[in-house]
Amino acid sequence: MSTTNKYKSNAIFSSALFKSRAGWVVLIGLLTAVAMAAGFFAANGLVLVTFAIAATLIGALVIHSCLFNPIKAYYILIFIAFFSAYPGRLLNKQIPITTFVEVLVLFLFLGTYWHARKDENQKGNLIKYPVTILLIISVLYYLIELFNPYMGPSAGWFFNSKRFAIQILFFVISYRLINTPDRIRYFMKFWVLMSFVTALYGCYQQWFGLMSFELNSIDEHEYGLLFQGGVIRKFSFLEGVVTFGTLSGSMAVLTTIFAINEKVKKRRNWLIFISIILFMGMNYSGTRTTTVMMPAGICLYVLITLKNKATIMTLFITLMSVLFIMYAPIDNPTLNRMRSTFDSKDESLKVRDVNRHRIQPYIYTHPIGGGVATTGVEGMRFNPNHPLAGFPPDSGLLKLALDMGWIGLIINMLPFLMVLYQGIYYYFKMQNTEYKKYTVAVVCSLFSVIVTLYSQVSIGQMPSVFFIFAMMSLFKRLMEFDEKERRIILKGN
Repeated sequence: MSTTNKYKSNAIFSSALFKSRAGWVVLIGLLTAVAMAAGFFAANGLVLVTFAIAATLIGALVIHSCLFNPIKAYYILIFIAFFSAYPGRLLNKQIPITTFVEVLVLFLFLGTYWHARKDENQKGNLIKYPVTILLIISVLYYLIELFNPYMGPSAGWFFNSKRFAIQILFFVISYRLINTPDRIRYFMKFWVLMSFVTALYGCYQQWFGLMSFELNSIDEHEYGLLFQGGVIRKFSFLEGVVTFGTLSGSMAVLTTIFAINEKVKKRRNWLIFISIILFMGMNYSGTRTTTVMMPAGICLYVLITLKNKATIMTLFITLMSVLFIMYAPIDNPTLNRMRSTFDSKDESLKVRDVNRHRIQPYIYTHPIGGGVATTGVEGMRFNPNHPLAGFPPDSGLLKLALDMGWIGLIINMLPFLMVLYQGIYYYFKMQNTEYKKYTVAVVCSLFSVIVTLYSQVSIGQMPSVFFIFAMMSLFKRLMEFDEKERRIILKGN
């Protein structure tokens, strides 16, 4: 039996089970038993067991969707990734939801494989994509790093390899599932909506204060890092302030460019409002690196679309906003935190510069690095006797250079640089204005994230990493849609 026929038979069996009367009786009976068991455990003080039962049931349903309804499961997975840190914060316990999300990606990959139809755009086109080729090279180099003689125990390598694998799988999954223009539109709307809700909750935390359970989940060491300038840095639903700041900043760039190119006034006003909330959320995170995200993204947009009249106005507004933030006679903790980004006298910036200069000789003498997960907190956990263990990289680029050497730094950065090149190239080659709008907005959004790698480990955290790797493959889809429409027009003529 073919793979397609297997999928059809499984799907028919699955749907028939719940369409029949007996199937519904079994389902209701099962749910009743689960509800009674959960109530019993909750009444006896075993709340965690109740949550475990609910999580198991939800997990089974989501895995079923991954295998038999991948497009639905795709968005459920992203939704869970947005809230992966929240239950642990609510219960003040470590809950491995990120591991659950990684498992879901594996099932979703299998589901897309079984669910794939005869699609002309899936016949090896992705493997010929320059970004894919560079990602394959980075995978091969990562495998070589397993034999790095400086690394010591390989537990850190295996721990990080699953994250790396999940990113690559999501790259492929997104290309397989988002295979129509309507799905691209829904993808963009979904990410804007989820990011807006996340930023709005961050603003709520700033305006009304953190919930009691959120304060209780912060230990003394973390509180010392979060309490800056007289206020607590905000993290919304997400794992930390850096994740929240980079997500809000990159999506603020995206929605701002959408607003610039939107012709319908009502939609444009909504996009402007969403952009403002995202920008405020980015600032409330207190992550100084994110201050450069909006100027960086808008500057790239200006360079790409310099002939556009709206671009000149955008540049003017951006410059005025930057001048206001830097020099307005307003004493505000959030503004002061942003201003310190460009303060050369700031003590923390001086410490980072000293650390960079001190570690440079190690980078020069170790072209393949000290090994994966040998620096910072990871180094203390997996390689405590390594000379890099405990060294704070405070930079995505520096961490790559230390862990994988300057060779690994180049190899790992090439896919991101190629994405920017491909996006700009496709923008000028496309004829469909809608696809051009998506392409230029995402290119500028990704560029704003890549810039932050200079001073933050800003790529790799959920949920932002899913958007980044999805769009790395969806640029190819947008170009394919445009080429297909042009062929149809030529045939019609």
